[in-house]
Formats: sequence, C-alpha cells, structure tokens
Amino acid sequence: MLYQSERREMCKIVKSMYDRWLTNAAGGNLSWKVSDNHYIMTASGLSSKYLWDIDPENILVVDDNLNIIEGKGKVTREINMHMEIYKNDDKVKAVIHAHPKELMIYACMGIDMPIVSEALEFLGERIPCLPYRPATTKELAELVGSWTSSFSKEFTEKELIMEDIYAYAALLCRHGVIVASDNLFSANEMLERLETNAYVHTHAAILESRGYIYNR
Repeated sequence: MLYQSERREMCKIVKSMYDRWLTNAAGGNLSWKVSDNHYIMTASGLSSKYLWDIDPENILVVDDNLNIIEGKGKVTREINMHMEIYKNDDKVKAVIHAHPKELMIYACMGIDMPIVSEALEFLGERIPCLPYRPATTKELAELVGSWTSSFSKEFTEKELIMEDIYAYAALLCRHGVIVASDNLFSANEMLERLETNAYVHTHAAILESRGYIYNR
C-alpha cells in the first residue's frame, strides 16, 4: 500500500476530529501533500456513511490532476479548495476543511472571530470570515485561493510560526472552516486552537452581558 503510515495517521486524526466535535456527519475533508506530485485525501461520503471510523483504504492517493492512483471511493467535490491553497502557498503541505461545533456559530453568522486566546495571537486580532460562495463551486475555490495568496504574502514566515507551527485559517460563510499548514498534525492542532478560542469567546460574551470585563 502506498503511503500506508501517512494514510493511517489521517484516519486517526479525522476520527479524533469527529469524536471531539471538530467536524460532523455532514462532512469535512482532509488532504496531505506527501510528495512532489502525490496527495492523500479523504474520499467523498465518509462522514455520513462511516461516521469517520475509516481504514487507510478509504484514503485516496491522487496525482496533481486528481487521478486516483490507489484507494476506495471518489474524490470529494471540495478538493478544489485544497488545490487552490497548495497552488498559492508552496509552504502548505496539509489542508483541513471541517464543520466544528463552536466555530460554526461565527461561520453561519458570517462574522470574523475575535482572537482572545494567547495560542492564536500570532495570527493577529481576528480570524476572517470569507464572503459567501456556494459549497463545492469554482467561485468558492477561487476565493479561498485568492485569500491564501494575500495572507501568505502579508505575513512573514517568522510571524506565522509559534512554537514551530506554520498554520493559518479562515472561516467560510455559512459553511465551516479551512485550515492550512506545513503538516497535518499542526493543521489539526490549529483546528483545536481555533475551536477553543470560539468556545471561550462565545462564553465570555455571556459573562460580559452580566457585567464582567476582560482582565488582561
């Protein structure tokens, strides 16, 4: 089996994501650039059919043109978003698209998420929510690619690294979140950091409404 260890790691990470409410049975997808012209990625429909309890055979190996080399299933229709990120930032080697429980509040409201956690402050003051484009469309992929290009140029590599992590993210209006990183493990960690920040900020808003103020 090609890239067996990498495909096994992807299975473990996506199952953890589902168990921790970082995505749901309605979807999400992961990809990992494992060589100059090979990618591994979750096949379409694994969320609803398997609840993300999958085997390495469910992870596809594809080439630059998304031809399936090995694996069971079809290429997800949302892979166009992933490929636009790889095209616009050559430091990115892994992409996660997910529907996390807390982050979906901001995505569905179509608003940026303020950063309140120290673990994300190297990304600035907020996580942007990109304008709405229908899921799986060329328009959404191009929007994500354009944002990736501008973001990766705006910040230097030094500014984007915290604790040896190169990772960043954007919310997708009414849809979910997209995370880019130089490896799959840091992409998953960034997703956790984002979800924790969302949980903290939404609950802090309740305390603020009761008269408490931020003590920094």
